[in-house]
Amino acid sequence: MDKAKVKRIAVSTAAVASILLGATVANAQDARLKSIVDEVNEANKIAQASQETIDGIANTTSSIFNDYRAVLKTNAGLRAYNAQQNRVITKQVEEIEKIKTSIGQIDEIKRQITPLMLDMINDLDEFIKADIPFLLDERNERVDSLRDVMDNPNVSDPERFRVVLEAYKAEVQYGRTLFAYEDALEDGRTVNFVRLGRVGFYYQTKDTTETAAWNSETNSWDILGSEYTGSIRQLVRMALRRTQQDVSVLPISAPKGN
Repeated sequence: MDKAKVKRIAVSTAAVASILLGATVANAQDARLKSIVDEVNEANKIAQASQETIDGIANTTSSIFNDYRAVLKTNAGLRAYNAQQNRVITKQVEEIEKIKTSIGQIDEIKRQITPLMLDMINDLDEFIKADIPFLLDERNERVDSLRDVMDNPNVSDPERFRVVLEAYKAEVQYGRTLFAYEDALEDGRTVNFVRLGRVGFYYQTKDTTETAAWNSETNSWDILGSEYTGSIRQLVRMALRRTQQDVSVLPISAPKGN
């Protein structure tokens, strides 16, 4: 075999070996590249799973945080409510203590109010006796009924006090009214009495022949002159609403001195 042919064979052998070697290297690189790609894909899968886990944790954390904020807000409201209720309870405790103190004083007040009412009734009785003598039967009966109320065990102290005050109001009202009525004198004659508050108290016989005014100084009747006959008759008619109110000239008894 000549050298040229050997050389060609050697070149061919070298080319084949080079191709085979290149193919082997390429296969090795493909395998390594595939391994790398697989690793990257696996890493992506892990990263995706981690991201999903992170997103889940973030969502859970956000939900927990929102719940926490809501709880804080609720707690703040409850603290404010509790503070306000504590103030209310404190006031209620103070009121309870006051009520307890008042209840403890009820017996003492009851012991004091009864003598007070008895004194008021006695004072009213004395006042009527010292006052001008109008409607004496009615006023004395009122005092007697007050004494009966005080002795009645079925009447409460508040009710007793109420009727005593009503009696006083009635006496006060007498001083503000013009009032006329028929009644008998001590000698049995029926006359017209007329009272102008507590300023004047008069009587006039039915035939108007006798007119008198009560004298608070002497506690007796003063017979008036005929110049007052018309005035007293008019006063009686005004009290009975038989004529309109008008000015009358009347004798006025001076109040008692001390």
